[in-house]
Amino acid sequence: PRSVGFGSNPPVFVPMSSRGGGPRSAGTDGSDHAFRQTVDTKYKKAAVARRNLMKTLRMLFAYYPLAGAFAVGPALATGVELDAHTAPFAALAVVGLACAALASRDAAAKTFEPKRLRRITKLLAFIGFFNLVGGVAARVLAHEDKRMAWVFATFVTRASFLKNLSPGNVYPFAVSLELLLEIVGVVIPLGAVALAHALALYAETKTN
Repeated sequence: PRSVGFGSNPPVFVPMSSRGGGPRSAGTDGSDHAFRQTVDTKYKKAAVARRNLMKTLRMLFAYYPLAGAFAVGPALATGVELDAHTAPFAALAVVGLACAALASRDAAAKTFEPKRLRRITKLLAFIGFFNLVGGVAARVLAHEDKRMAWVFATFVTRASFLKNLSPGNVYPFAVSLELLLEIVGVVIPLGAVALAHALALYAETKTN
């Protein structure tokens, strides 16, 4: 300490700060600072991965009902029977929604099984790839009036107030919309797979 005096006042002793001063964690001499910093960084990365994964899964909660509605909604509205070209896509949308709910529950839990979370997100990606391949095959193999895009175009034509609008005019847009939905159904689950892998990796590292 050093003394500081002001005029005739008695000196006041002021403690000098030592190098590397500041609060120190209880039960440590400060030598494990680098280790504690590493652990803290891993916790932060895990929190970011968890938050981003939850956002991605919420997107799927909006996507799968939309994809299912595109598959069966126009058919039901126009009186077209559900067949092998439409029903499987609606069924996969239901399965995908259920898997997204399971993955969201696991990701939100404080303790979860990393392998299970990764398996569920990989299943979501598989559903997306199956939808994409199946959609391309259906557009090539199915009769035109059985294709989802054509049924959608017919529905839009009937619901439209434009008298000169025909399914043939709407069909190219319907095909583009169908393809966009199929691509989105692959991209979002792939993002979920990557985030689930990162979250599981950080979780496994923290337990080691």
